[in-house]
Amino acid sequence: MKDLSVIIVSYNVRAFLEQCLVSVERAMQGLDVDVWVVDNRSVDGSVDMVKRRFPWVHVIANEDNVGFSKANNQAMRASSSRHVLLLNPDTVVREDTFQRCLAHMEKHPEVGGMGVPMVDGTGQYLPESKRGLPTPWAALSKMVGAHRLSPTSQTFNAYYAGHVRRDETAAVDILSGAFMWMRRESLDQVGLLDEQFFMYGEDIDLSWRLKLGGWENHYFAGTSIIHYKGESTKKGSLNYVLVFYRAMLLFAAKHFEGGQARAFTWMVRLAIYARAGLAIGRRLLSRWGVAMGVAMVMVPLVAVVLLGVSHGLGKQFTWSDVVPLSVALALVQLIGMGAFGGYRPWKNQRSPAGQTMAWLAASLLTLGMYSLWPESMRFSRTAMLGTVMAHGVAHAWVVHLQWRRVGSPSRVRRLLVAGHDMESMVALLRRTEGEQRRQTHFALWPSTSVPEDLPPIQSMPWVGGWGDIEEAIQVHGVDEVVFSGQEVRADDIVQLLPVLGQRGVRCRIAWTEVGDLMSSGGAAREAFVGFSHGLHHPDVARTKRMLDLVLALGIAGASPWLRISGRRGWGRAAWRVLRGKATWVSPGSLASSKAFIFDVAWGLEGRAASRKAFTHAQDYHWRKDLSVVLDALISRRAIISHGHH
Repeated sequence: MKDLSVIIVSYNVRAFLEQCLVSVERAMQGLDVDVWVVDNRSVDGSVDMVKRRFPWVHVIANEDNVGFSKANNQAMRASSSRHVLLLNPDTVVREDTFQRCLAHMEKHPEVGGMGVPMVDGTGQYLPESKRGLPTPWAALSKMVGAHRLSPTSQTFNAYYAGHVRRDETAAVDILSGAFMWMRRESLDQVGLLDEQFFMYGEDIDLSWRLKLGGWENHYFAGTSIIHYKGESTKKGSLNYVLVFYRAMLLFAAKHFEGGQARAFTWMVRLAIYARAGLAIGRRLLSRWGVAMGVAMVMVPLVAVVLLGVSHGLGKQFTWSDVVPLSVALALVQLIGMGAFGGYRPWKNQRSPAGQTMAWLAASLLTLGMYSLWPESMRFSRTAMLGTVMAHGVAHAWVVHLQWRRVGSPSRVRRLLVAGHDMESMVALLRRTEGEQRRQTHFALWPSTSVPEDLPPIQSMPWVGGWGDIEEAIQVHGVDEVVFSGQEVRADDIVQLLPVLGQRGVRCRIAWTEVGDLMSSGGAAREAFVGFSHGLHHPDVARTKRMLDLVLALGIAGASPWLRISGRRGWGRAAWRVLRGKATWVSPGSLASSKAFIFDVAWGLEGRAASRKAFTHAQDYHWRKDLSVVLDALISRRAIISHGHH
């Protein structure tokens, strides 16, 4: 009989599953282990990936999504081993995790189930690694936050077994289904997972049935794992809230009676409404938090502007009319800023130059709107310009505070930890992130013994070896560390994660063989043909159009001087661009019915021209168009409109 059966249920998490299986393969060395992957009708190629990359894995491919409990039971019934491990696909186990767990189980025959400490992708300890029975009092203490005030109290933090230290091996009530190690003998006695639980709650139910059956559940602190946590369901979503709390209601109906059951049901229903509201609010803040902050800062600034115009310039206002008109102008400015891409989510936030262009476009929109108002409504041009400037100051201040807190999305100081895999990692990063991020890279050898003849990496200095990582992070102001999954041990990454988390440094793992970068936010993998910043995206196309308008206005204003200096045709070209009949620079290989003034591949032929056009459309940046136009101005290139007329 085998030592262990590792069972992983997968649902559309191919990248996480692949990383998990790599770590499992390393951890099973020296043991008799079989691994089972049960796929619940994924559409991301998970099954093909497992069969191709891990032919030694037993695969059960379900025709439908049968849920977590039923899928695990399928593999548990098919396997035959002394121990069973239910493992989430979004986990990474250490190289000695299986050996240490097996030794603990053999030393303690009274143990029926076991869990281990878990940390997330930023190195933060996950309190659900050890839990108590979710009685009404324990659930209420967690809901009102009492467990945070007294984290080591068995009374107020019973939900997370606060009386047990993180580094202490002890008996607990409830195990986490992300890593749930069980003795086969105990499962034969109490039964498998209850298939009434589609997802969530089944681990609580089985853990408690093990206790009722006379077995002990242990929290074993002799090892730890990474658990990226909830990648297949996104725990902030309303769907997660509903599924999780419905599972809690089922657990209460099954294990509680009388007043205890009624109290628990009442609290669970209250928690559903509260968490649903929080989930909706969090979603609004994540999408429109910057705009809301800017609006709040704008209110006092606009008030100062109006008072300054009134008292400083002696302008007499009818305040009952001016206040709503000022609010209308501010709304036009804010809406224009959003329409031109100034309020994107943080990960896709525009660079400072891009945000400045969005602000200029919004300001032109506000100016145009104000000029169309009837004379009686145009209360003060100075106040109108002051409102526009107040918005610019407010936006810059709010974004500055955001970048200080979470870092600029367009500027990254990155430490790459790899050896011979370094060139592949650099190529992967360039392929997935293109030119949209300003990157400064530093290289670190993955062991303490650094070879004398380090391979040269273009524009990237070697700054030391593994033992220097903390100092390198501090000295170079590193925002992100990327480890090679091929050359850095998971054990070493797990030990370093808390240090990175305390410093606010993001951590990712690069698997260059498959083209993935893993973090707690999910896979950052984008195929080269993904066109993540391609001109076919509306927001990218708007950026190109805004540059066209800004250049056209500037060139139209300078057209007399251009005509005198012999650059004929620029004024007419600017007029065509303003009318939307043409664009300054061709959209590369993207098909377009609009004429263009300059070809991005001018001067190139054959493959070089095709490659230039393809890259321009696939990974557009406004600086590319600007450089083409400036080069044409300086070189006095003739104006020839291409394409449709």
